[in-house]
Amino acid sequence: MITVKNLTNSPYDLQSTKGMIRLPAFGEVSGEFSGDYLQLLEASMAVKVIEGQSKRDPLDHDEDGKKGGSKPADQSDELAKLRSDYAEIVGKKPYHGWSAEELQAKIDEKLAE
Repeated sequence: MITVKNLTNSPYDLQSTKGMIRLPAFGEVSGEFSGDYLQLLEASMAVKVIEGQSKRDPLDHDEDGKKGGSKPADQSDELAKLRSDYAEIVGKKPYHGWSAEELQAKIDEKLAE
């Protein structure tokens, strides 16, 4: 799998072995490309060719290759209950970035006092 990163603010249509792929402005896409076409891409100053899949963007929350989006909440009920329990036991709101395990540990620690 080859990843192509756009270095410009213009989108491009790339010809993969499975059809056309839209390369967004300053974005990147992965696909299979023929040898000759891959050489053309590597020679281009507008794109960068990366062997293998590139590192996922930290702002790609739903793993669709684009920044933004959201993941479905799989532990939202448990996490909401733990946040409520923490607020009741400790007397203040929990930090929003704590996981369920961290919240449970802090609740257990407070109850052990």
